[in-house]
Amino acid sequence: MTLRPLRPRWNALPRWLRGSLLAVVSLYLLYLLAANLFLNTGLAPWAINRKPERFTLHWDRAVSWWPGRVDVHGVRLRGHVMHVRWHIDAARARGQIALLPLLRREVHMPTIEADEVTGGTRRDDGPPIEPQAPIPGHPGWLLRFDRIHSDSVRGGQFGDLRLDGSGSAQFGFYKRLRSGPMRIYPSWGHIGQVRLRMGEHEWLREGRLDADFSMDPHTRAQAQGVQKLDKTLIRLRLLGNTTGLALQRDSRGRPVFRAATGTGKADIDARWVRGELAPGSRAQWTAPLLGVDPTGQPLPGELDVRLNVDQDLHVQAKVPGAAPDALWLDADLRFAGRRVPVRDFASLVPRASGHVQGRWRFASLDWITGLFPRAKWLQLRGEGTVDADVQVRAGQLAAGSHVRVPDVAASAQVMATRFQGSASADLHVEAAEDGTQLPTLAMQMQRFVLAALDAPDKPYVEGNDLRLTLRTLPGKPSAAHLRQTTQGHLVFRDARVPDLRAYNRYLPQQQLRFEGGSGRASGDLQLLPGGDIGEGRVQVQAQAAQLSAAGIAFRGDVAADLQLRHGELKERNFSLDTSVIELRNVSFTGNDGRERGGWWARAVIDRGRTDWTPPVLFDADVRLDMRDVGFVMALYAQKRDFPKWIDNLVDAGETKMAGRVHWQDDQLLLDNFKASNDRFDVLARLRLHDKRQDGSLYAKWGLLSAALELRDGQRQWHLLKARQWYDEQPPLLEAAPK
Repeated sequence: MTLRPLRPRWNALPRWLRGSLLAVVSLYLLYLLAANLFLNTGLAPWAINRKPERFTLHWDRAVSWWPGRVDVHGVRLRGHVMHVRWHIDAARARGQIALLPLLRREVHMPTIEADEVTGGTRRDDGPPIEPQAPIPGHPGWLLRFDRIHSDSVRGGQFGDLRLDGSGSAQFGFYKRLRSGPMRIYPSWGHIGQVRLRMGEHEWLREGRLDADFSMDPHTRAQAQGVQKLDKTLIRLRLLGNTTGLALQRDSRGRPVFRAATGTGKADIDARWVRGELAPGSRAQWTAPLLGVDPTGQPLPGELDVRLNVDQDLHVQAKVPGAAPDALWLDADLRFAGRRVPVRDFASLVPRASGHVQGRWRFASLDWITGLFPRAKWLQLRGEGTVDADVQVRAGQLAAGSHVRVPDVAASAQVMATRFQGSASADLHVEAAEDGTQLPTLAMQMQRFVLAALDAPDKPYVEGNDLRLTLRTLPGKPSAAHLRQTTQGHLVFRDARVPDLRAYNRYLPQQQLRFEGGSGRASGDLQLLPGGDIGEGRVQVQAQAAQLSAAGIAFRGDVAADLQLRHGELKERNFSLDTSVIELRNVSFTGNDGRERGGWWARAVIDRGRTDWTPPVLFDADVRLDMRDVGFVMALYAQKRDFPKWIDNLVDAGETKMAGRVHWQDDQLLLDNFKASNDRFDVLARLRLHDKRQDGSLYAKWGLLSAALELRDGQRQWHLLKARQWYDEQPPLLEAAPK
């Protein structure tokens, strides 16, 4: 057979046909040159990566043999949206782009085939990259990828979680840029030989993952972040071998799970429908569990966690404890409804019913005091192990529930004073006749310190046994009722008062203050919902206390029995009626330098009130039993300044006296004090302010009498008509309120 030369054949073609073919071939060659130069030089990355802070696309090499079809090797995509950075890598990608839609600002790729695909996301804590705002009348480009397919998916990394495996996946989506809508078309993934790692620990191996998913059209204004799950449909099937677990304590003593030797099983078959788990969804995770006892010795066990979904979410969890003090858990809870609040898991609590038993260590114990809405003044700080046997009804602890905390750092703030120490706590719940659940918290501080909030280094009291009971009283089951009826009872006995000078903040220090000494204190206080004292009793005893009163130093034993009752008009306003203060074995040195010993006094407050809001106020009508009036006389003058017959009055023996005491800030007043019997009369008024002394004194012994006027420390005697002069002096205080 003889072949005819090609040229004659070419020449035999009509001229117009030869021209058309040459034009087509020339255009094709020009396309090959231009397209491949564009793809394999810096022109394409420059054109595509105009906003590298948001999106970049790079590749090693690329070729296009036909308009709209591209074959790219070494593909690397990077993106940044808000606080999330994402990446996708592929060894090779082949796809077709529709050219005509480009004219209407649409990138449409009907199909893409990719090889050796990996990807992932990670959080970026730097400044967020906000989506571009829309421009009215200028919609952004539309990205439309109908089918992105790969038969060689190799996994990815999502934060600290890494997934390795081998399988196939198909994904499709469209997105209108500049805050327009997006949608994920029905997509799927099938990956075998799955391995899941978190950091250095492997959690699942030899697994199989099958997933089908899609997302409804929505804009960012309609859903962003985890809110997109409310627009998502997922069918997930995961089966594989899990690692064993070690239940350990971290450096702060909290329980943590870490990977250990052994093999367990994960079996998940769940359907997620726009924020809810569909009926029939289930999950189970079992794993060998290696715990530790209090001495650090290993304890074998097994973790078993199950989820089943019907009309509700049913969760069961078991962590068997192999020793009396080991951590363990047996929980069986049903959460009403199928919705899963991925943004706020705490909102599941009001939906929970069931039982929880076990011993567990919580990173925070605030939830215990949270059962008492108006007990903000009581705090359980830090971490603690909890022994629990509780029944839960609609998120509330039901009657019969019991929670015990063997050791917790606790503090209570009462009247600008902080009680704090190491404590144990017991919570139990009872039912009232009307069905109201009444929680009661009983707490015992084995060691405690009591100090002012603004002076924590100067304790009032240090003790070894403080008991606090917090109780909700029965009534209507409403939040308002709980706020009104949550009350406390605080008791401590025979605690140490290391330095009486810590109490000077409540005294008019220029006129009356402690100079030294220590003692013992006890308290029994009923607390109102806000942490104020409703009523109570405080007892303080001190031996060899050193005091300074109006410049007179005295030393002796002090015993105070204060009866407190909350006032009606103002917070921190208390009645002190029937309170008693006693001084025994008192020795004092007068202004003349002479020391007297063996003096005593007992004061009973008939009507008294105090306001602890600075400046501290004390106002009381007081009855006094005294050995003699020597101390009262010493407040006015030295012994040598009195007439000689005053010695008879001072030595007249036991004396009863009554009057009014008032101090506020640094001013101390004694008004309308009277001491009378068949041998003498003594009347006294005295104001002590800063270093000034003002007042008047009347003394009568038989036929002898004298009045003393004290003005800014200067004394003047009135011997004629002494009583008349005294009666003409105005009182220092207005009439006491009833």
